[in-house]
Amino acid sequence: MLQLIRIFAAPLLSLTFLILGSGLFNTFVSVRMEMEHYPTETIGAVTSALYAGILLGSLWLDRWIAKVGLSRAFCTFAILSTLFVLAQGMWIEPIYWGLLRLLCGVCTAGVFIVIESWLLIQSPPHLRGGVLSIYLAVFYAALSSGQFLLNLSDPRSIYPFCITAFLSALSVLPISLWKSPEPKIDCSVRLNLSQLFRISPLGFLGGIISGMLLAAIYGLVPVYATVIGMGLSEIGTLMAVIIFGGLSFQWPIGKWADKTDRRRALNVSAFMTALFGVAIALIDHQSPWLLSIFGWFFGGFSFTIYPLSMAYACEKVADHQIVAATGGFVLSYGLGAIAGPLLAPIAMSLLGMSGLFYFLAFIAMILGLIGLKKDVRETV
Repeated sequence: MLQLIRIFAAPLLSLTFLILGSGLFNTFVSVRMEMEHYPTETIGAVTSALYAGILLGSLWLDRWIAKVGLSRAFCTFAILSTLFVLAQGMWIEPIYWGLLRLLCGVCTAGVFIVIESWLLIQSPPHLRGGVLSIYLAVFYAALSSGQFLLNLSDPRSIYPFCITAFLSALSVLPISLWKSPEPKIDCSVRLNLSQLFRISPLGFLGGIISGMLLAAIYGLVPVYATVIGMGLSEIGTLMAVIIFGGLSFQWPIGKWADKTDRRRALNVSAFMTALFGVAIALIDHQSPWLLSIFGWFFGGFSFTIYPLSMAYACEKVADHQIVAATGGFVLSYGLGAIAGPLLAPIAMSLLGMSGLFYFLAFIAMILGLIGLKKDVRETV
């Protein structure tokens, strides 16, 4: 495992810089739009635009990435993301921001395919759950740390855009300068959605549900926190607690899944996500310490659904299908990530701000119930 970590040092370090900026910017977009008094439905739509871009990018980027190589593709996506963030700082308008978030989403899909293909191809099958847990631990550590960057500047100023753009540009250096072996990939094999679904129905559905969960958390928890009276630093802290919970659970649950049964681990994560989602919805908003404790566990379990679903799906494919399967999985994630921020505001309008966590608990419960059947093909 240590040898694999050394091999993966360059792409993971580049990912760290990129996601530090993304962690700041995803929360900042929601906070800034709330400050501009846009309705929750508009904020959810702009959030969904990012994931619509992820969906579009996952449809066709895999062959282009195979053609130009993983390192060059990552650098291209990072530089384009830098430009789109700077452009977003020029004018605050929902349609304009939605378009730029769509383009950033295409780049994000490319980054996911590059990094996840890099890790999956160069790691043996029996270690893939552990490798993905390290990847997600790095991802969530950077994402949670990015929340604290909100406190560095006034959200009404240009500085959040500049900080994000600087970190995105900086991410190019490790992967382009580090002398590390880059896997050769073959993308002559393609998997469409129906093929991926037939290969691993539970993994495919896990991708959709994880997309709904994570997109709604990133886009709407800051809105929830603002409405219940939290200040800017408290919002950043709450987001960091949830994401850091996801970081802390990656390694133990990933190792447990590798040693036992990934389907069982996925079911446990789904049901525990539902349990703590309901707990957050029921607690008094005047108990920030209880919100933080439940938020930690909620993030811990909900953020493991993505890697567990991917590892479970990749059990069923050959090595030469990994890039295609990764692209298909990112596509399923994108479908869910578009739907989550659009459907969650309906629950919030019907049930109040707590409706967000009732909604998240409900969709996690659906995944857990479907996964109870050993042969999911008979269930779906």
